[in-house]
Amino acid sequence: MLWLTSGLAFTTATSAGSVVMVCSQRYMQLIKAIRVKTALLYGAALALSSLAPGPQVQASEIKAVVSDTNPVPYAMFSQDGSLSGGISKQLIDEVGKITALPVLYLPLTRARVEQWIASGKADLGCFISPDWVSKPKDLQWVGPLFYSAQYIVRRSDSKPNRQLSDLFHKRVGTIRGFVYPELEQAFAEELLVRDDAHSLESNLTRLAQGRLDAVMTVDLSYGYVMARQQFGVSLSYDPLWTKAPGLYCALSPKSSHLTAIKQAFEKLQQQQFIETIIRPYLPAGTSPNAS
Repeated sequence: MLWLTSGLAFTTATSAGSVVMVCSQRYMQLIKAIRVKTALLYGAALALSSLAPGPQVQASEIKAVVSDTNPVPYAMFSQDGSLSGGISKQLIDEVGKITALPVLYLPLTRARVEQWIASGKADLGCFISPDWVSKPKDLQWVGPLFYSAQYIVRRSDSKPNRQLSDLFHKRVGTIRGFVYPELEQAFAEELLVRDDAHSLESNLTRLAQGRLDAVMTVDLSYGYVMARQQFGVSLSYDPLWTKAPGLYCALSPKSSHLTAIKQAFEKLQQQQFIETIIRPYLPAGTSPNAS
């Protein structure tokens, strides 16, 4: 028979009539071997479990909204509708580099931009003004980044438009989804006719054809288009009679990257990065009006 007591093993051999005490060393060696095998099996089980399918952790990223109605050079889109260039992309790509976060661009209609940023579905959207959204206090703002002069473009053989009444009863080309604070009341009262298009190029073409009396635009867009396209007639522009509005980036208060994005913008403003990227698009004879 075999008894295990306090680490000692005793064996009786009735046939020999003698008792042999066996040292406990062999028993301890057996226990050690069992422990080693158990540890190896546990490690193998952990390794196999790591290979099992499960939820994947997504890399953190900055979600930026850029509306497809943004005019050139603020946003440029390829034929498949994806954002391919423009100062919006240049600026936000640089924010991504500084924060070491990839940027995901979300193509949205202008009407959805404010809601997506406020709700946290997007982290930011650029070249927006607090005057152009319904609830500016629901967003956080960086800027003004620079001031964008507004132009009223006309055929050169027509009279200048120096005040609101000069536009009364005229058909004015505008961009679909854009807000024009200085003209909204007059549009509502039908003192002038708002005629939307998807792009500045379309509006300038219609102006040259005599289908519009004037076109609303901004300095960067006008400078970009006129440097690259001819419209068959001479065109001139008059600065809008009000102060040039400041352009901002709107940030989501619910963004997990809010602090990092703000710090990135502070660095870019110190480096005058924004002034550098807008300069090539300005009309001849003008200079950047950065903050």
